[in-house]
Amino acid sequence: MLKRYCAVALLLFGTSPAVAGYLDENPDEVFAAVYERLGALPVRAARDPYVWLRLEELKREPCDQKSIGDLSVALDKAGYRREAANGLYKFVLNCGAPVTALHRSIDIYLRLTDYPKAVEVADEFMRRAPSNREAHYLRGVALEGTGDYQRALVDFANAIELYGPDKKTISSRVFMRMASAYAALNRFCEATAPINMWVALDPAGRDNSQTQKIIADYEAKGNCDTSKEFKKESYPLRGQNVVTVKAEINGVRGLFILDTGATFVAMKSNFADRAKISQAGAGEITVSTANGLTKAKLAKADKVTLGKLAATNVPVAIQNTDGKGYGAGVDGLLGMSFLSRFEVQSANGSIEVRTRQPRK
Repeated sequence: MLKRYCAVALLLFGTSPAVAGYLDENPDEVFAAVYERLGALPVRAARDPYVWLRLEELKREPCDQKSIGDLSVALDKAGYRREAANGLYKFVLNCGAPVTALHRSIDIYLRLTDYPKAVEVADEFMRRAPSNREAHYLRGVALEGTGDYQRALVDFANAIELYGPDKKTISSRVFMRMASAYAALNRFCEATAPINMWVALDPAGRDNSQTQKIIADYEAKGNCDTSKEFKKESYPLRGQNVVTVKAEINGVRGLFILDTGATFVAMKSNFADRAKISQAGAGEITVSTANGLTKAKLAKADKVTLGKLAATNVPVAIQNTDGKGYGAGVDGLLGMSFLSRFEVQSANGSIEVRTRQPRK
């Protein structure tokens, strides 16, 4: 009796696609509703037994996330990459989830070097997950591919800023791509800033001949004004959690918090106006502050000076904040876009900022 039941069950349901189906039926007709939502497949692709099963599943359950995931993997492996990317993208547009499908779709479009389409899907990713650092990074890569380096810069900056406090674990490729975007805009001196920031996160492991050469090459191409003469500034801690320093930006003196946790030199908009920092064409980025995430404009200071120490072409973040945004009388944060050009160490109850000495 049991054997007879199993035989009947196999005849009714089977463990593989209906043989007559994937061999004989027209998939354009069978899966017309699925194709309307996800895009049509070549007949040869649809007739693959595994693909046919996934299409059957999506015919019954239009928003089955496992089915679309399995289908896209199968199509990708079989060489139907564009169909896989299109299906993932349209699935999210129709079903609303998961955003991970957009990540996979962008990856495929990037492999196809279809950068405009990758930007389109990344824009959708950003609309659905505006604080997702991977969305920013992927869109930056896609924008770089289209030649829109200015917008790519903003996305790479956001990818770094949204990563969280443990920036040491960020892949070097984010910083390198940001540097390359600056270089593509012929802003070679600014291109050194992301490399310096990456090195400063782990100087013992990253300050080596290779990174020194990358920085030196950018400095040479930009004819950057740099000094290797050893200089240092020291600021007593005196039990303080916050150290404020007097610094000059474009020759305008202000009071800044020395902040190695801040990615950029950040300042209030009224100070930026006094320092004559141009915001023309500046892109909007997200910066992390003690009060949470906020918006700022990514711009450039011609020169930042801290005592005897100076750096030119320093990326800065300009915030529209009230007079007490950083604390009474404070104009901003002296962050790593400046400090990474130097060594910053705590010693003998003081914080020392000094010229970085080349490591052998």
